[in-house]
Amino acid sequence: MDKYIDGRFERLEKALANLIDSVTKYHPSIQQGAELNAADQELSRGLEEVQTHQNNYLRIQQLRVSSNALDTQIRDTLSNLATTRKDIVTTQTTTFPSGPSYPIAYEELLNYARRISKTTMPPAGTIKAVPPTPDVPEVQTPGGQTPAAQTPGPESQAASVMTPSAPPSSQVQSPAVMNGTPAVSQEHATQQSSMSANTVLPSEWTQFLNPLTDQIFLPWPNDLQLGAGSLAANQLLQEQGIDPKGYDPAEEEERKRREEEERKQKEEEDRIAQEEREKKQREERERQRIERERQREKDQEAWRRASLVGGPAVPGEQRSPTGPPQQKAQFQFTNLDDLDDDDDDD
Repeated sequence: MDKYIDGRFERLEKALANLIDSVTKYHPSIQQGAELNAADQELSRGLEEVQTHQNNYLRIQQLRVSSNALDTQIRDTLSNLATTRKDIVTTQTTTFPSGPSYPIAYEELLNYARRISKTTMPPAGTIKAVPPTPDVPEVQTPGGQTPAAQTPGPESQAASVMTPSAPPSSQVQSPAVMNGTPAVSQEHATQQSSMSANTVLPSEWTQFLNPLTDQIFLPWPNDLQLGAGSLAANQLLQEQGIDPKGYDPAEEEERKRREEEERKQKEEEDRIAQEEREKKQREERERQRIERERQREKDQEAWRRASLVGGPAVPGEQRSPTGPPQQKAQFQFTNLDDLDDDDDDD
């Protein structure tokens, strides 16, 4: 492509040089002008071809990059397919029994769950069950019959309590009482009380249904109860970066306790070591002080001995070996009376 465009430039330069020569010689030629025009047009076409060639070259480079990326993707895909196939082949299959393996059929479970709504409440008998009535022992008579007089009904008990001074004849029971009529009425009253207990809501729930109390009834747990549950605890552990699976609070508490004990033990050891170092430093300073005191006493003792003998034995004092001996300065008392007289004159 370089030779192609260079040839067109040379043709244009030659045509232009010939035209300039003819003009300078005052003999312009129409053919030379046409040749210059043709060379210019051919150069323009060559430049357009060069531009097309450059665009094609850039497109080829882009296609090469795309081809390399696709080849890499194909190789990765084939590698993943091979790995997946190997995993599938080596995976052990699970054989399920042909019959149902659950004690409850899923049709029955779904049929039961279909009737549950968010406002469903448990039966009142489940929440507030009726205490069972104690069984009354029966006394067998010699004839094989159970006398009803041993288990009197509420009416007879009330009558006997309210009229203690009645004659003995009023205490005699009728044949209907002897045949067991009070027992039947007692059983009927027990059945009525149990039925009413099963159909009436408990007192702590009726307040939500009373419009005068202005209380809101929520059949599901509130936010405070959810926040105190195990789901909130697991969420808190996940937010702290702890995996709830396999997390044991007792073990974690024991680990923290051990770390706290180790920390306290280390602090105690550091404190003891610091006290030992301070004690050694105090002993060293005390020893140095005692040595200085002893050295000072020795120096003072040597100075006193030297002063009694007459020789200069003061530590640190140096005398010239060649110079004349210095006379010892004599101590004199200063006369302060003259100064007092001067002050009086003033």
